[in-house]
Amino acid sequence: MTELYPPGVRRGTVTALAVVVGVLAAAAGLFVALYLMERGDSGRLSTDITGVERELADARDRLDSVQSSVDDLDAERTGLEDELAELRECANPSKDSVVAANTGDDPGLDAAIEKMLTNCGR
Repeated sequence: MTELYPPGVRRGTVTALAVVVGVLAAAAGLFVALYLMERGDSGRLSTDITGVERELADARDRLDSVQSSVDDLDAERTGLEDELAELRECANPSKDSVVAANTGDDPGLDAAIEKMLTNCGR
């Protein structure tokens, strides 16, 4: 019988090498499959991150808008508080003049009217 293997090579060595080549081919196929799966997952994750970043940008825009509204309302509140203080400065002498007029207190009425002209002169 003629020998299928070159001289000095045993049948067990060829079988072992065939098994190793088969295992390496299977491992390479597995790594390619895993790489392709991870590449797809990476693409989906990138898309998800882009969506989240867009949502965060929208939320920041809404927050800036709300902050601007709060600042406007705070400025309006300050203006109204100032106006209220001015009206109180005018109301107290006006009330004093009514009381002085009802009681017939002419010097008190003159003083109250003078304060009214000073505080209420718009």
